[in-house]
Amino acid sequence: MPITENAPLVVRSDTRAVSIEARPEDVYAFVADPENLPTWAVGFCRAIRREAGTDRWIVTTAHGEMPIRYMTHEAAHAIDFHFTPTPGVEVAAFSRVVPNGHGSEYIFTQFQPIGMSDDVFSTQTRALVEELQVLRALMHARAACRT
Repeated sequence: MPITENAPLVVRSDTRAVSIEARPEDVYAFVADPENLPTWAVGFCRAIRREAGTDRWIVTTAHGEMPIRYMTHEAAHAIDFHFTPTPGVEVAAFSRVVPNGHGSEYIFTQFQPIGMSDDVFSTQTRALVEELQVLRALMHARAACRT
């Protein structure tokens, strides 16, 4: 999001976490693969495809298509999502997989973009809670099938 002279220094944020009984390496590999986004982010992403000749992906949402760019850091198990909801505007969400015992903790922080209503942001955060449960169930099933 471009910073303007009248922009607030900070905006509203929301951080959610989910404990997952799967190795951090496995959770990271799954979340860091853009092709898996429609599998777990079911409220946000209906489909995804790579934009030809770029490092961007195009997400099909309930409201149309939106470019997204993934920035990943394998050593830190960090996955950052950079969305372009309208031309010239970029919104980021940041996530990380950290060890939790023999399993993982997946932490996801999103920000309320300037101009987004509180109601829309609250709906978005509630959807994320459900999506994190989907991610947990998928990773648990995958872990169970490995044994």
